[in-house]
Amino acid sequence: MKDKKLTGYASIDNPQSIGSTLLEKNPIIPSVNIYTLLKLLSKGKLDNPAVDCLDLKANYNQLLDDSVTISLALKELGVKKGDIISVAMPNLYQALAAYFACNRIGAVTTFLDAVATPEEVNSYLNLFESPILINFDKSDEHNKKIKDSTKVRHIITLNKKNINSLDLSNNYKITSNDNIIDFNSLESISKYQKFRLEPFHSKKEDSLILFTSGSTGKPKAVVLTNENIIAAEMYAMNTSHTENIKGPKTMTCVPFSYPYGFVTSALTSLLWGKESILAPNISKDTISYYYSKNPSIVFGSPALLDLTINNIPKEQDLSSVTHFISGGDFLTLAHAKRANEFFAQHGAKNIEVGNGFGNAETVSIGSTPVGVPLRQETAGKILVGTNVMIVDPETMEEKKYGEEGLLCVSGKHVFKGYYKNPELTKETKFVKNGREYYMTGTLGKIDEQGYFTVTGRQSRFYIMSSLNKVYCDNVQNIISTFDCVKDCAVVKVPDEEQLYVNKAYIVLNNGYAETEETKELINSKFYLPTKSSTGDVVQLKPYEIPSYIEFIESMPRIAGSEKVDYQFLEQDAIDKLEKQKCLKLKAR
Repeated sequence: MKDKKLTGYASIDNPQSIGSTLLEKNPIIPSVNIYTLLKLLSKGKLDNPAVDCLDLKANYNQLLDDSVTISLALKELGVKKGDIISVAMPNLYQALAAYFACNRIGAVTTFLDAVATPEEVNSYLNLFESPILINFDKSDEHNKKIKDSTKVRHIITLNKKNINSLDLSNNYKITSNDNIIDFNSLESISKYQKFRLEPFHSKKEDSLILFTSGSTGKPKAVVLTNENIIAAEMYAMNTSHTENIKGPKTMTCVPFSYPYGFVTSALTSLLWGKESILAPNISKDTISYYYSKNPSIVFGSPALLDLTINNIPKEQDLSSVTHFISGGDFLTLAHAKRANEFFAQHGAKNIEVGNGFGNAETVSIGSTPVGVPLRQETAGKILVGTNVMIVDPETMEEKKYGEEGLLCVSGKHVFKGYYKNPELTKETKFVKNGREYYMTGTLGKIDEQGYFTVTGRQSRFYIMSSLNKVYCDNVQNIISTFDCVKDCAVVKVPDEEQLYVNKAYIVLNNGYAETEETKELINSKFYLPTKSSTGDVVQLKPYEIPSYIEFIESMPRIAGSEKVDYQFLEQDAIDKLEKQKCLKLKAR
């Protein structure tokens, strides 16, 4: 058949789908929930390894059984269809099982930052009116404070000593006065539940709430249905042709509270029939341990790559690794070259190092570098089955191949809406040529093969060695609420221990002198809650607090623009840091 002539517009040509079958281009999304889908996909391989977390290993049968047990306990505790269950835990097996349990009975899961301040956790609990909070290693006193300031009825806490336990049968007798429950007693509670039939739930029901970056304010809560998630997984599978991806294990390092951590990494691995290695405490001291579990696909970031290169022993064999995928932040060509050289020295000579792209609103999956010809300078191939266009962000006119503009995406994986914010949901979507598109906020260009190249983002952020994301815009917005601060710009700088930390450039208000005393005043405010311009109580997380402060008279601006020249400030911060190092060396 003669090749179809391209029009030059991605929304018409769908270049990413050229060569795909009709069913791949138009997949049928089954009307099931995620739990049922996993149950169906794991038939015939229930004894296969599913999760490897610290010293705990579980096969697919154990994961499904534990999910049923937890779901029955939740029903006995009064959880109903549509309730939002908040899970504030690291990347643990129990957190994964809790999601499938909630999904089984039609409850919605949201993963909160495990190291968030109590005030932040409480704000989300009240927003979602969560009847249940599941957390990790918290004291009764801590939990009682949460109970007294929220509508939570029960708090289920996983004790640290049970982190590697699959036994949920600790003796427990439920009473009307119980508020705080041991996670490992859930089987005892489940036995009270008399309705044990497998419930039916449709693809249209809400399944998960993820969060946006929060670079311009408080993160937005993104509501995803079962259909959204299943569609994203099917699109990715049809694009990647996963039967060609060798190796049975993946490694999830990014926290579940980030979309790239839970969906793209852990959930994708399980639905693809692989074993998911969970890394709840990734650091320079543990990175070698997790690689010793022999992952084939590593879902990482530039920060994880640097953590790997800097801390893996010279003699360690990494020949099991076939793919290193960077999400959340972009690996440059130079960075990828260092990665290939490093892994080759450790036995992984044919590794593919690539970038992906996604955001919470598209289930964190928008393009993939896996299972397609590698194009390192791009963010991989746009997903087969979706429709995309690049538009001029001001006129909304569509751009041609190779022209830069705003990426807009259409597909069944596009989110249902922002939680309790229909106005904002409406602002981010538009209809063109009979299709509804979501404006991603990411600038880039698409080529004639369907590969997407990122050229800019609306948010500025970096990822630390702990894999925590720090959004510079959010940090500077909080600092700007201090009464002594007139203006603030925050940029990242390299750090030997944490890979990156940040530096705050501050313009002071009248009446404040550029002195050490003022620096101490500002430093003390870093540890206190403050009110944002919208009246919300906000506070810097410990890893967001600037490591450096410099007073300046005014912000540098890009010529002909009122925009702050962040590139200049970042280079200035690096240059001054290097100069300080030189002075220290000379002084020795």
